[in-house]
Amino acid sequence: MNTTVSPSITIIICTFNRHELLRVALDSIAGLRNPNAVPLSVVVVDNSDDSNAIPLLEGMQSGFPWPLEAIAAHPANISVARNAGVAAASSADIVAFIDDDQKLDRGWLVAVMDAVEKHPHDVFFGKVDAQLETPERAGKTVRTLFSRQMDAPTGHEMFAMGPNKTKVVALATNNSIFRRATTLTDDIPFDPAFGNGGGEDFDLFCRLQRRGRRFAWLAEARAIEHVPASRCDPDYVAPRLYAGGQAYALAVSINSPVPVLERWRQRLIAAIQLGLMIPVWLRHINSTPAERAEVRFRTAAILGKLSFRTLKPIYSDEKRSVEGSAS
Repeated sequence: MNTTVSPSITIIICTFNRHELLRVALDSIAGLRNPNAVPLSVVVVDNSDDSNAIPLLEGMQSGFPWPLEAIAAHPANISVARNAGVAAASSADIVAFIDDDQKLDRGWLVAVMDAVEKHPHDVFFGKVDAQLETPERAGKTVRTLFSRQMDAPTGHEMFAMGPNKTKVVALATNNSIFRRATTLTDDIPFDPAFGNGGGEDFDLFCRLQRRGRRFAWLAEARAIEHVPASRCDPDYVAPRLYAGGQAYALAVSINSPVPVLERWRQRLIAAIQLGLMIPVWLRHINSTPAERAEVRFRTAAILGKLSFRTLKPIYSDEKRSVEGSAS
């Protein structure tokens, strides 16, 4: 008789004023196939100012097929929320993160547990498909920003930084799976300094790589991300890419042997890249708006890496935008 006990897994969702999308995410978790009776639980961290998702979550607990914990985390800072979720999932062997605007395929849990059993890696990154509200407005950059696609088998090695850096996709927490014992061991895994501008997850991946941890692609663990029309707007995408450039350069620098020298090296690379963009700008002066937007996006990411400023508070800006449109 097989007496092997499956490792336990906790799925963490950080949420901020997106009740309907959160409900869709939770419904997808409730519908997961679990033929091996894997011990599964869910932690939802409400990072809104007034914890307004807590009543919704409490109303779902009795009918949810797995243990569902609702906690509040303040102030509004994505690192604060992620750290609260990790603390609440302290007994789990495996910790997974999905975003509150994602939903999971029914076979996601089976794929995750199969990969954890067969592959030695510490963090796995699942496939993400973008569900675009206005696909006609989404160019190459937008589609890449809100999806994660790789033509590689499960177990393919991935890297956050260095000469082998994985370039075709971004390493981020949306649909990511951690072996808790080898990864989430710091008292504060996600640095709050990144919490208003993003990049707290990439900073953690750089830190883990520096410690010798290994990352892998997980093709069969699929999530679908809802992308509203507003997130296809160039005036949203460009600042987000600028903030991403800032966070990338800072995270790589502080996780290098000589942070100050690495930061200046990143700026030098960005300056060269900016110079190489000049003929690109000239070629696209009379191009279509969509083509000019792609040039703008590339430039924004480069300027972020070149920046001498503090991290752009992209999440705070988005919050004020939403509140302004609702008033």
